[in-house]
Amino acid sequence: MDHRNQTGLGAPSDPTGWVSGSAGRIKDDCQAVCWLRSSRGVIRAARFEVFAGADALRAAGWLARWLEGRDIRDARAVTGHWLAQSAAMDAESRAEALCLEDALQAALAALPDEGGGCSS
Repeated sequence: MDHRNQTGLGAPSDPTGWVSGSAGRIKDDCQAVCWLRSSRGVIRAARFEVFAGADALRAAGWLARWLEGRDIRDARAVTGHWLAQSAAMDAESRAEALCLEDALQAALAALPDEGGGCSS
């Protein structure tokens, strides 16, 4: 089984049907790309590519798993503060939660308008 699918980390092997959004910069110690696939207003699959510390990687994997099966409206309500608390990020890593939030919001903005997403 593909380890990336279990952890929610890494780009999809075939990006067909996915949208993505990115945030941050490697030179600022956090860059993230969020990949989403949705249909009928529900996130069917989520992945993150993260170039940051171990805490951000763990939080991104946690968030990807949390997003799957959720209504897109729930995903739009995710904030960096909520993510940092929910994923129990270290205080030193909490700024990276904002980068993950921004990547998620950019991917959500890229979703087609037709009923909440593209087909699975």
